[in-house]
Amino acid sequence: MNFIPSFKTSKSNRVKYLLIYSLLIIGLNSNLLLSQTPNDDVDYFQVGFSSNVFRGVYLKDATAAAKVLTEFFLKKYHRENWEVKSPEIFSNNDELRKIIQEQEFEVLVMHPSEFIQVKDLDLLEPIAVSWRNGAPYDSYHLLVNKNNNYRSLEDLKNKSVLICSLEGSKAELWLDHILNQKKLSNKEKYFKQIQSVDKPLSTILPVFFNKTDACIVDESLYNTVIELNPQIANDLISIEVSQPLAIGLVAIRKTISDQSVKANIKEAFLNLHNYDESRQYLTIFRIGKVVVFKEEYLNSTYEIMDLKK
Repeated sequence: MNFIPSFKTSKSNRVKYLLIYSLLIIGLNSNLLLSQTPNDDVDYFQVGFSSNVFRGVYLKDATAAAKVLTEFFLKKYHRENWEVKSPEIFSNNDELRKIIQEQEFEVLVMHPSEFIQVKDLDLLEPIAVSWRNGAPYDSYHLLVNKNNNYRSLEDLKNKSVLICSLEGSKAELWLDHILNQKKLSNKEKYFKQIQSVDKPLSTILPVFFNKTDACIVDESLYNTVIELNPQIANDLISIEVSQPLAIGLVAIRKTISDQSVKANIKEAFLNLHNYDESRQYLTIFRIGKVVVFKEEYLNSTYEIMDLKK
């Protein structure tokens, strides 16, 4: 059965659009749709996600893909009468707070830093984090061309920096943190130019070819690039490496009254890697699975935000 819509965009982006919502829908429906009870009087299922988590996505197309996928699975699990609601999308702290306070969602996917910023509302229950290469973390590297004799952050004053933005603003938080640690000025004043780039290769190659001075990219992406282009590893060096940082966080609405619904949501997310449909999409975003949330996974994020727990 072909239920994937045809969008006027690249094949890789179409797959990404489906991935976003497959992660939120495919794993959930098989258990959740059969277990909703009248206690919550729920006849729809709504998710929300941070636009910072999935940068580079055409939201109109993504929303259309979500609708098709949702209708497919509602029919499969005999919930055709359920309302298909558009996903909630938030781009900043104010929007996230509004969504949380209105409490019309079941699941939110966000950066750990975004969760920390709204933790005071006490309306979210974190249930899972992303898992990559055997850990719920990834690190960032500040890379330079070794032929330019840059060997420290101090050497990059008034220089240009590219930041790979595939995972949003975490790299910028880390950059703010290390500048603050070294008692240097904020990044907008310290660097001549900072630019976000969606593709890792487009972030790294300008440094390799001496078109820009430095770049920041996460370790897993960098390893993928140098595996395909070994010469890059010979000419680039890391002058700063971040502590391991949590990749992504899934939270549910605390006020869902039916505990069996909460239990089924958790179970479904933790088994995403066991579904043929969702496993292939996890791979595209370089995520092996999601695992049970532990408070300790946020420690390094608190640190780069210069906050105490």
